[in-house]
Amino acid sequence: MKRQCFAKINLTLDSLSQRPDGYHEIDTIMARISLFDELTVIKNETGAFNFSSFDTDLGPIEDNLVYKVWDILKDRTASAGVDVFLEKNIPIAAGLAGGSTDAAEMIKALNILWDLALTDDEMMEIGASLGADIPFFFTDGMARARGIGERLEEFENKLDMKILLINDGTEISSAFVYENLKDYGHIDNDAIIDKLRISDRSAIGHFENVMEEVIVENFPHLSDIKTALLDYGAENSLISGSGASVYGIFKSHEDLDKAYKNLKDKYDFVEKVELI
Repeated sequence: MKRQCFAKINLTLDSLSQRPDGYHEIDTIMARISLFDELTVIKNETGAFNFSSFDTDLGPIEDNLVYKVWDILKDRTASAGVDVFLEKNIPIAAGLAGGSTDAAEMIKALNILWDLALTDDEMMEIGASLGADIPFFFTDGMARARGIGERLEEFENKLDMKILLINDGTEISSAFVYENLKDYGHIDNDAIIDKLRISDRSAIGHFENVMEEVIVENFPHLSDIKTALLDYGAENSLISGSGASVYGIFKSHEDLDKAYKNLKDKYDFVEKVELI
């Protein structure tokens, strides 16, 4: 079985407060983009989990969310052996939820391969036990996420956005960003969602990520990428999640292509993507 594991970007990201358990209450609008990893899962007769990937920077297998999904579900079937190949296209530690989307598609794949008959709610619950971003990947469209990311509200977006995504290889610890946040609770996601529902382009100017203050203070070179995207005609440019991927939103293919042409050789990863 092959699964496409689509990345996400945060169009907005607000932190409302820090909870007693150390997590932060957030309010964010997330959207899937056309960039994806490809996960191949094949049954084997050994009962073992065999993993391979061309990417050598994935770390110990025990820390991989795909393995953790298998470890949680393996006792629900008599024949748990699988060979897994992961083709990584989503940059790692990049604010694009690459590990989370891989985990969500692994849950869906095993549910089918092993005839587990898990409901969407049950799969989302399993996902939430592994990471706050994972439940989003069981929704069909754009969604607002609250709580620690597990409370989801889907809505229909009617606004066309052409996006250039850039990642220069910088890795940022989400924990570090959250620990140093100073700005809480001022993005009006209700108003932004209302605009997205009626294709009001002014919504783009209100997209904001409160984490950017901490990120840019500690990684100022990312501000240069934002500036470059704006200089080439982006309507807005944001860092996704806790970074370090930066994206620009363009109105026309001409501006998007011009930005891509001028920036594609300056950074490790430059990709034109669409919302899906």
